[in-house]
Amino acid sequence: MTLKVNQPFVYCSTLILFALIFIGCNEQQPKAQHSIQAVLNPYRIAPLTAVLNIKSDEPCTGHIQVLGETPIENSFEIKTDSVSVPVLGLYPNTENSVVVTLKYATKEVIDTVKIKTNHIPIGFPEIEINKIDRNKMEPGLHGCDIHYANNGKFNSIPMIFDDQGKVRWYLDLSFNGTMVSPFQRLKDGTLLMVDRFTIYEFNMLGQILSKTKIDNNYGMHHDVVELPNGDLLVCIGTRDSYINLDGETILSDSDFIMHYDRKNKTIAKKWDLAKHLDVTRNDVNFLRKGDWLHMNGLAFDAKDSTIVVSGKNQGLVKISWNDELKWIMAPKKNWGKSGRNNDGISTKPFLLTAINPEGKVYSNSVQQGVASAQDFDFPWGPHAPELLPNGNLLVFDNGSHRNFNEENHYSRAVEYKINESNKTVEQIWQYGKERGDAFYSEIVSDVDYLPISNNILVTSGFLTPDTKYSAKIVEVNHETGEEVFEATLYYKTLRGNKTGAWGQSDILYRSERMELKY
Repeated sequence: MTLKVNQPFVYCSTLILFALIFIGCNEQQPKAQHSIQAVLNPYRIAPLTAVLNIKSDEPCTGHIQVLGETPIENSFEIKTDSVSVPVLGLYPNTENSVVVTLKYATKEVIDTVKIKTNHIPIGFPEIEINKIDRNKMEPGLHGCDIHYANNGKFNSIPMIFDDQGKVRWYLDLSFNGTMVSPFQRLKDGTLLMVDRFTIYEFNMLGQILSKTKIDNNYGMHHDVVELPNGDLLVCIGTRDSYINLDGETILSDSDFIMHYDRKNKTIAKKWDLAKHLDVTRNDVNFLRKGDWLHMNGLAFDAKDSTIVVSGKNQGLVKISWNDELKWIMAPKKNWGKSGRNNDGISTKPFLLTAINPEGKVYSNSVQQGVASAQDFDFPWGPHAPELLPNGNLLVFDNGSHRNFNEENHYSRAVEYKINESNKTVEQIWQYGKERGDAFYSEIVSDVDYLPISNNILVTSGFLTPDTKYSAKIVEVNHETGEEVFEATLYYKTLRGNKTGAWGQSDILYRSERMELKY
């Protein structure tokens, strides 16, 4: 027998079903009874999810399976008389078959629930799977922190697609009216994202578990990192911070970090990056004077409680929990004193010197950033720093204004080894330079270490060829450089002028390898 949910937004239907298969019982044995109530899209923002409310007259264990080329399973247990089982991974515009198996002490019951879903939104990208070798890949599906242009704003609708390029889950956050990001799963399974002044926590069904407004003097942006104790590190700007440029006082932005106490919902600490860096250095700042740093990424090192900061307009910097500057990784050109009034310490002693694998120092032109060595370059307009298990630093090198010109267009994932005592940096590994302009993303983008396979996941989030705007997600073998997975997402940008201006083109900010689980 089957239970059908015939319309996309019909939420309740109950039918008493009887056992189909009996193990170790005779004809006189009473049949176990159960009922299933299917609820599609229970919180109205995750249309490819459902809940099965299952009642049984006997305790049992069980599991469900969404059938398809990439099946999605979930196990459960009924200890008393009922359980609510989340269903993830429904196919869009499909009458999905969800097999429910109940295992009793002496028998097994199998039913099939039919759940009809609606189309995905028309603006979703076309997903093309270019290459896949599942045996060499990290487990999981493909999570996308994707945002849709809305004529100067963004509609945020993170999604997960499968190995066939089919969207199997998405969370429609367009009700917010602004960008909500970055899309990530915390250690406790919670989905966490923020807008400028709100911290959201969801479960995979789209239920809002927590919605916290922070002090509106602090505007969150770009990155949120979970600390080992569950607290958060967040990139912020403030409404009352200024820098002095040539005698002119200018409001600054994107240059503070805050420590957010997630349990007590308070701001516990903040760091001022202007204290450590030269706010007048403007060689690669093409946005506006006050956006001197454009902080876009954080990485926390639990070994020594330090923070690595990525600033699109300056490079990478490391500070201690006690607010001490450790090093700066950037071309050495035009670094002066730190401070909002340019009256702090000299930054030059903290600049890392680039060395080759033999420990020899590269030429002055490489150190200054006006040239690149064959086997070394600094990161330009970087994003998404991440510390590897070996202590090295992984980062996405966007390559914007590389060598202070617009001639060398390539983006890459790159790994660096840093000697803090000697203030040196060595390039260990890279992927992407060889793909040239076809892999070049001036904005956004991501890189992740995948711990089971030891592979690297590289996301070039805004490719701008002459015809189609798109993004690439590539999984690379760290040892061989072999691509074991590649997908292209072709943007539609239904609302916007298809430029890199804010809210004028669809973008893929980051991607993650994610299990589709509750």
